[in-house]
Amino acid sequence: MRSGFVAAFMGIGGIFLCFSLVVFILGLLARHGDVGHQLATMNLMTVAAFVVGVVLFGLGYLLNRVGRANQNDAVTTSR
Repeated sequence: MRSGFVAAFMGIGGIFLCFSLVVFILGLLARHGDVGHQLATMNLMTVAAFVVGVVLFGLGYLLNRVGRANQNDAVTTSR
């Protein structure tokens, strides 16, 4: 069960990280056009998606590490 949560958190976190990269690149390309009033919104979305992605990916990583520690302890105590 924990493995499913780990995969979900890391997968969704990775999606948010990639989405923030795409919005960042679009913001860089938009600087050359006449959409200066929307750059602040794009930058805010980039930062928000990046933070959410890092939090979810980090949570999945930490859950994965905690799950391994508990499994290793159980294996060594049963010997």
